[in-house]
Amino acid sequence: MKKNNVMIKIKCECGEEILMVPDLKEMGLAIENHVDLHLQNLKGPAYTPADAEQLRDMLIAQVLKIASQSEDEKDQ
Repeated sequence: MKKNNVMIKIKCECGEEILMVPDLKEMGLAIENHVDLHLQNLKGPAYTPADAEQLRDMLIAQVLKIASQSEDEKDQ
């Protein structure tokens, strides 16, 4: 997705940016791929399945927020 010829991205807590794409299935796959890679980089017993769910929810919330904005809001 573009905003004034700038690609729109969501940002993970790790700093990684994920390009927004208009296809929901592809966007879902991009989020799942990132969650998998993100959690592989976590070391130790601190990781739980709830961590994956929380990360996934945070990324999905960003997608929904951007998708629900009007074109004028996206241009700001």
